[in-house]
Amino acid sequence: MKVTKENLSDIREDYEKAHRYIDEESKNDPPTEPFRSHYTARDLLNSALRKVKTLSEALDQDSEVATTVRCIHANILKDIGKITIFVEEPRGEVLLKEALELIEKDSGKEPTINVHIEILNQLGIMACNLSNFAESKQYLDQAKDIYCETKELDRQPLTMADLFGTKEEVEKGKGLKLLESNHTLTLYYLAQVFGFLDNLADSARYCHMTLRRQLEYNEFEHVDWALNAATLSQFYFPKNHLSQARHLLAASTFMLNRYETEVVEKITNAAERAEKEETLRYRMADVGRCWAKYGLHILCASKERLSADDEPNEHGEIAAPLTPVKKMDRFVGLDLAAYEGQVTDEFCLTFDDAKLVMLNSLSWLNKAKEYYTKETEASQYAKILQDVASLYKHLAFFEEDDGNQCKLFKRGADQLEEIVEILNATYYQTICREAWYELGLTYSNMLNVKLSQLDEMQDRPTPHALNKINHLSEKSIRNFKKFIESYKIELDTLELPETIDADEMQPILYAFFHIGRLYYRIITPDKRLKLQNTENSLFYYSRFVECCQDERMRPLFAQELGVCKEMISLLPLKVEKLKNEMAEG
Repeated sequence: MKVTKENLSDIREDYEKAHRYIDEESKNDPPTEPFRSHYTARDLLNSALRKVKTLSEALDQDSEVATTVRCIHANILKDIGKITIFVEEPRGEVLLKEALELIEKDSGKEPTINVHIEILNQLGIMACNLSNFAESKQYLDQAKDIYCETKELDRQPLTMADLFGTKEEVEKGKGLKLLESNHTLTLYYLAQVFGFLDNLADSARYCHMTLRRQLEYNEFEHVDWALNAATLSQFYFPKNHLSQARHLLAASTFMLNRYETEVVEKITNAAERAEKEETLRYRMADVGRCWAKYGLHILCASKERLSADDEPNEHGEIAAPLTPVKKMDRFVGLDLAAYEGQVTDEFCLTFDDAKLVMLNSLSWLNKAKEYYTKETEASQYAKILQDVASLYKHLAFFEEDDGNQCKLFKRGADQLEEIVEILNATYYQTICREAWYELGLTYSNMLNVKLSQLDEMQDRPTPHALNKINHLSEKSIRNFKKFIESYKIELDTLELPETIDADEMQPILYAFFHIGRLYYRIITPDKRLKLQNTENSLFYYSRFVECCQDERMRPLFAQELGVCKEMISLLPLKVEKLKNEMAEG
């Protein structure tokens, strides 16, 4: 039997009508019937399926025309399977596997290439969504292999429209375009699967390949592409691939600006335009926060690098300094020089270097605060303030002037004070804990600067200088205590609840250690207060040593334990001496 346009026309009509329901009519489905158009489409596809089965039975199964009909059959089965999965009914996988089995004998033939890849992609996606990641990878790898073989052998894959027509009616290039689109989807899901399998390097590589192909074939949504590029940057900069991370962030910002000019500004409907502008503000704020994280990493890594340069390791060797990785994979056709030129892709060596990085990150965070306000997004606003505080803290490391260094610490503290002022500690406990702990450290750092200045003074310290030291000590103690109390720990016993895990214990014990040290730093001529402070210091140091009996904690505090043990042997003598002096007085 010969297959003609006429005996395929009914099947084609049902198929194309079904896809109009899926692609167009479904947008108007009411919330009460979200799958109405998909059900109609499935009925039409089932009608086409019955007709194609009847047609297939009358053919010589080894003929070229039978291959074409089997491919049409497999496409229809695949689409019914996709709808079945979409409407959350069983048998979707069964239908996809039936479609796969149908074309196995024709594998490698030009009519089967695209439908074969599409079925494997769908099975891979389904397995991924069910957390069967190894199985998902098998399907997706098969799809990738078919693509590579097709390109290597220069085969000409076909579209569904090509299958319905004659050889003369094949639309040149459409099959290859579909092949590239299908392969992009394969790579996109392989990136997800590698991520779930904890192979993050390959996941990042496949993400970048997907982004590059989406650009090359002009198959992207501006905002989604920008967010994916910015997210990918967060993988690269912690590994010091600074050039690659900066390139991705620049591309992300470039794409959002394109979204504004190519999409937003062309919308005439006021309500629709306002909605798109809101999306742009929202996503630009998110990308801005990613830029700030990039800058924070440079400052933090530069600080660690400079601190570690002269410190020998356990073998007495000085480690080679870290250097930024310059190797990168650029996007073709994007002019990103203006975006990349805003911030360095090198580590900082001087205060001037660090200040430029800090100011760039600060400007991005200030823009992000315009969207994430304390009135509308309190928790996100607070996280931005935390990043601002970190910027000031890291910049302070590079500042050599004690007075200016203290000012930078103070600016950071102001950000953290705002957090605990605007947030309800009950509802935002984690962020408040982080702010209290960081405030304790910040005021302690300021105290260290003031004490250092005191040591260098030739004259007796002024009452103002002493008051400043005591004030900073008290502020630091107060915040560390709030941090401790947030774990339901009584300050008069410092007994740790049994439910506290190791990750939580470590900062709590650091707080004990810091408070012990801070009480000892308070300067007062009043012997009664001096005795009270010394006893408090002894109490916190003692509890620190007791809690470090926990085998999980002991290795983490080797240096601090030595200091504390020495202090708890000396402090009782000081307590006795003060008591005797008071008794004599």
